[in-house]
Amino acid sequence: MGLGEATHGSHEFFAMKERVFRYLVEERGFTTFALEMSWSAGLRIDEYLQGGPGDPRQIAEVTLAGSPWEREEFVSLIGWMREHNRRHPDHRVHFMGDDLGAPKLGDPVFERVLSSVRETRPEALPRLTELYSRLRPFDDVFSYLRKPVAERRENAARAQEAFDLVAGHQGTDGDDYAWTVQHARNIAQTFAFATVDLADPASLTAAERLRDQAMADNVLWWQRHTGHKMLLSAHNGHVGYLSTHPDIYPRTQGAVLRDRLGRDYTAIGFSFAAGSFLTKDTSLDGDWKPVTVPAARPGMNEHTLDRVRYRDFYLDLRTAPAAARAWLDRARPVYDAGSTFTPNPLPTLALGRAYDVLIHLHRVRAADKLESLPYEPAD
Repeated sequence: MGLGEATHGSHEFFAMKERVFRYLVEERGFTTFALEMSWSAGLRIDEYLQGGPGDPRQIAEVTLAGSPWEREEFVSLIGWMREHNRRHPDHRVHFMGDDLGAPKLGDPVFERVLSSVRETRPEALPRLTELYSRLRPFDDVFSYLRKPVAERRENAARAQEAFDLVAGHQGTDGDDYAWTVQHARNIAQTFAFATVDLADPASLTAAERLRDQAMADNVLWWQRHTGHKMLLSAHNGHVGYLSTHPDIYPRTQGAVLRDRLGRDYTAIGFSFAAGSFLTKDTSLDGDWKPVTVPAARPGMNEHTLDRVRYRDFYLDLRTAPAAARAWLDRARPVYDAGSTFTPNPLPTLALGRAYDVLIHLHRVRAADKLESLPYEPAD
């Protein structure tokens, strides 16, 4: 199941994700919360959930720093998941990052691969160590993208050679080996994405297509490897079947998952009629700042949705009658914000073709900054 967000920084979207996940865990046997964040940061959060040191706020500060999810709402989610595992050791939940290594990969993921190869294939260790020595540390993707494209392409070739070296050994099996291959794959995915030429629109589109494919592949790997029921949390444009920017995102993660999983995947999108959220001035720089938008104007999807007699509601788009379907399948302006927000002109989207289910909220507010106080679990 994919649960989106119309913006990357609204309290109501984040809070509802925790509520939905708690229900799915307690009533439907779900066990993994997957987030549009780096694979390696997800591993760090999951280590904490399984009994590692720290507290939820410390973990959020380390793993979510610089992201729109560095918020109290995700501290609450992480804290609940840890407490659930303490109370239910026979039904443990997990946290997964399905994305590439942004804003950083971090050294631990390289060490995981090297340590495994040191134990299982020591003859391959010198070459693997040499390849990775040219790639690590990878601690700031935004600075890295300012390096010459030719240098970044050479590094991508090294990361791919390292992956081929790890994955190509026949006769090695077992759970540890499968994880090692997946870690090496994510490193290679990250460096392949980071060859993007930001001055070339075609290169940017190719990179985003690679990214959505990689996110879907990572989710599918996790599901196949663990057998878990998963809630995937990401922007509407990644969990749904269409993006408001098809020139940049021609094939979404949700579209890949639908093709691979069929009816076993459900895309749920969010909309809102007014309020505040977090965004940045540019994708590569700056802090997340609150932006407020007025009530949706006539002609927008949200203006019509907000005339329903319920303040907040959900709609199963798959069962909509013909008249409603005709309206839903027509593209209209929508409020949609990722790393940046362009109010004029607003992007357009056909809701009925983008999602299976839509949750509409009357008003949202910006997500809560991390507090500086020591973490205290909720009752």
